[in-house]
Amino acid sequence: MVRLILAAFSAVVGLVCAALSLSALSVVGADDVAETAPSQVRDGAYAFVLNPQLVPFQNTEATLQVSGDADLFMGTASGVDVDSYLTGVAHEEVTEVDIPQALQTRFIDGEPAPLNDAAGRDWWTASQTGRQLSHTFDLDAESGEVLVVAPAEPEGNLDGVDVQLKMDAGAVFPVSLIGLAIAILAFGAAGYFLLRWLDARPGRRRRLRREYGRGGSGRGGSSGSGMSDLGARAKDLVGRTAASATRATTRKNRSQRLAQQMRAAAAVGSVVTLGVLAGCAPLPMAQPSSPNLTEFERPALRAGEAGAFLTSYTERLDESLKGDEDRLDKIQAPPLLDRTRAEVLIAEAGKTELSAVNFEQIVAGGPSFGEYPMWFIAFGKPAGSDETVQAMLVTRESAGEDWQVTQSLFVPQENVPTLMADGTGAVEQSGTEFTELGATANETLQQYLETGEISENDQNIEYASDAFTGFRDYVDEMAGNDEAFEDITVTCDPYDEATVPLAEHGLKTETGDVSFGEVRCAIELKVRSGGSIDVGEELEAVMTGDLDGGRLIISTSIPYMLLGSEQTNLIVGSDWFLLEAQTTD
Repeated sequence: MVRLILAAFSAVVGLVCAALSLSALSVVGADDVAETAPSQVRDGAYAFVLNPQLVPFQNTEATLQVSGDADLFMGTASGVDVDSYLTGVAHEEVTEVDIPQALQTRFIDGEPAPLNDAAGRDWWTASQTGRQLSHTFDLDAESGEVLVVAPAEPEGNLDGVDVQLKMDAGAVFPVSLIGLAIAILAFGAAGYFLLRWLDARPGRRRRLRREYGRGGSGRGGSSGSGMSDLGARAKDLVGRTAASATRATTRKNRSQRLAQQMRAAAAVGSVVTLGVLAGCAPLPMAQPSSPNLTEFERPALRAGEAGAFLTSYTERLDESLKGDEDRLDKIQAPPLLDRTRAEVLIAEAGKTELSAVNFEQIVAGGPSFGEYPMWFIAFGKPAGSDETVQAMLVTRESAGEDWQVTQSLFVPQENVPTLMADGTGAVEQSGTEFTELGATANETLQQYLETGEISENDQNIEYASDAFTGFRDYVDEMAGNDEAFEDITVTCDPYDEATVPLAEHGLKTETGDVSFGEVRCAIELKVRSGGSIDVGEELEAVMTGDLDGGRLIISTSIPYMLLGSEQTNLIVGSDWFLLEAQTTD
């Protein structure tokens, strides 16, 4: 019975090893490469996206190969950027990888192409162009990056582009051959144990014993013993009785030994089965793994990102200030953009030349970039200046758009805070308490700009600049011009046209928090009857109509930086700015 069990066990091992080995060879082949069936990107798709986490293997590498009749672009980037960039754009993305089947995908309908072509984006971590491209990636990497294939030309698409995924299967081919050898040995062992079991069956042993007894100890042999037939039969009966008792005892002992052997064989068999099956595994390097999809996440600021942008920003701003104004809205966003346009008009009217500031040192920090819009705060030290620093709020609404400076002003060096970043480069964002402080600071500043009086508050807010008093001096000067105006009123409101309120772009510092704000004030003057108005060169530069109305309305901008701490909360400004002037009845 033991031999039969061993024969069956060997046969099972042989079948398993043969099945696994042949299956691996059918998928991998002699070159140790497993691959999906070739497929084509669906017509109309602007991009093809593969998340490496969908490949259900580990401990190896995979390669995405693409080819087409026109130049293609292939890049890797954070899924945060790719998701934002392809929102609303027609593209195809992989949903399941099942080697050797073709990649399973889904088509997401949308616009035929984004506003900005893929090759022109700045967030690619690696990229290449050509008609036949491939990218190899580590299946154990946890970078959160995805692969994107797109046309190299802005007006192109992926019609007719072939895609295929290949995976390095390691030493599968030689191990599969070993598995086949083990299968052959197992089948041989199964045949051996089966023959031994057939040869050792109890029925066959009894037949052999009977044949042997008839040939050597039959009646002919007993007649020569001198015993009578009656005595011989009696003696034979006693012998058979003793033999029967002996055989019964022998069968009992054999049954007990067989039970013990079967239990031992079962125990050994289970261990051997695990060992042999492990040795027959067809993919020793690339083991299947359940995809563990996680949310994409970007580091707060990639190394050199802020410095690279602000350096190019300075160069592009300088070009815009010298006449290329159409590019200004590519690098600036309101409220700063409104002020810059007005400054350009005033400079042209006064025949003066504006220039951008060059930085010799930049410190920047922002919260974790897990979703758009993204932003960071930067402090740039102008070249050759030790007294002032340019404080900036830089934002990015989506991956399809560029970084833009949203707020900017010069602040004293002693008012520059120290940003505290963690190991990923992220600076902790301010809490709701500081956001509420920003609303209170804006309200108190509004009241001062309207009335010239500092209102009492329980937030211990101080004004650390002459910019606000300078605005009040201008208002008083205009009100004192009795020859031109009879009455004057000032109405101020917080700037609230940003996608995210300025006060909510706050970061933790070494001693507290920092954020930005802005107040927009309208100065309305009633023109004296019969009088003539001479508004001056600067106001005339920003006039949007003729001076023929009964009232003059001047729109202004007062930006500031808010510093919060346990001791004192400071509102730091640099200057106030004219935005627009117009007359009305």
